[in-house]
Amino acid sequence: MSKLAIFGGVPVREEPFKTSVVVDEREWEYVKQILEKREFSRFMGSPSKDIEKQLTMSSVEAESYESQYFTFLGGKMVRRFEAEFAKKFGVPYAISVNSATSGLSAALGSAGIGPGDEVITTCMSFNATATSILLFNSIPVFVDVDCKNYCLDPNEIEKAITPKTKAILVVHLLGNAADMDAIMKIAKRHNLIIIEDCAQSPGTKYKGNYVGTIGDIGVFSFQETKNMTTGEGGMVITKNPLLAKKIRLIRNHGESIPDSSWDEDSLVNIVGMNFRMTELTAALGVAQLAKLDENNRVRTENTLFLVDKLKNLSGVSVPVYKSGVVPHVFPLLYDNRVTGVGRQKILAALRAEGIPVGSGYLRLMYENPLFLKKIAYGREQCPWSCHLYNYKREYKSGDCPIAENILREKFIWFYHINRPNGIDEMKDVVSAFEKVFENIEFLRRSAIVAEVGYKW
Repeated sequence: MSKLAIFGGVPVREEPFKTSVVVDEREWEYVKQILEKREFSRFMGSPSKDIEKQLTMSSVEAESYESQYFTFLGGKMVRRFEAEFAKKFGVPYAISVNSATSGLSAALGSAGIGPGDEVITTCMSFNATATSILLFNSIPVFVDVDCKNYCLDPNEIEKAITPKTKAILVVHLLGNAADMDAIMKIAKRHNLIIIEDCAQSPGTKYKGNYVGTIGDIGVFSFQETKNMTTGEGGMVITKNPLLAKKIRLIRNHGESIPDSSWDEDSLVNIVGMNFRMTELTAALGVAQLAKLDENNRVRTENTLFLVDKLKNLSGVSVPVYKSGVVPHVFPLLYDNRVTGVGRQKILAALRAEGIPVGSGYLRLMYENPLFLKKIAYGREQCPWSCHLYNYKREYKSGDCPIAENILREKFIWFYHINRPNGIDEMKDVVSAFEKVFENIEFLRRSAIVAEVGYKW
């Protein structure tokens, strides 16, 4: 039995795992084109004679649009990226943004969400899912997750609906697809907009359909840790021309476009934002989109290898993946009742062996002081205090017991299932887990183990 690295033994792995940024000659070629053209942004934030045509044309049509040097829809590389993304996901409209956070906000704004409106969403996601709801002064309502896929539990959604509910913001967490059949039935029954947060699930399919194409709007992230990356950036997709028009307006100083002929419904939420993507970012996006399928194949292959090799490890449960799911990270569920060892000791021991593991998010979204104290805009609890809301909404620990238990007691996440890491790297992960669990008795008897540093 090998001595654990945390007790002075030799670690299984000393070399850091590889980042998810995978580039080849295509990135260099497309970025070089932009540098040589010296066209870093071609967006025009003011009206033109053909503005209505620009606002309503499909992304494929917009790619070849040559009306003017600057356009309201951006430059050639931005429009090429949007067109290729739209074709990939089989939708007429793909609208690039500078982040998925911006994309979620624009999506909610396009749906007419505003002061006094409630948006139901999961309690377990990155903060941006919740804060995007606040941008147009609407109210997040957090509900618990399904323990099988860590996504919104449809039964909890139904319980949370009030006369103020206007939308459901679904998060396909860790690459898993939420139960969209049940969620869509709820939405239809209550006349609710469905927005899909696909930041961690580009390429995942639910019953043969890409997530992001099932609800009214889908939002994707290209932040550096995602399945395809431009550093920062995002994409919003929809089949609805009216929603696409508003998303394009919200993205690009939309208040400059309307004239006196626009009715009030058309003007709602057209407040000047700059959520635009640059030509350089789009150049990376075009190259990265071509890699998405291979990136996803490697993530799936690595994950299924780990599932197979760790499935009989006592004290952990491996994930069960439905057909079509593309894993984003590898989540295990740990049971300290089986091992008698606290999760923090296991994490520290694995990190000492050179395996960067974590316990998931720092906290659930409603446990952020922003929500516990309801302080967002100013000091008067806006938007919760808005006269248009007129409802007492409180957030507190205990609101979502399933998610709280999973996050605080059970999750062990391994992050680096991404290409160019492959099976050889996954073998080190397996070896480290086996080594730690073979030494479980030593961990049980040891004093409190301090956190150890590790390289990402």
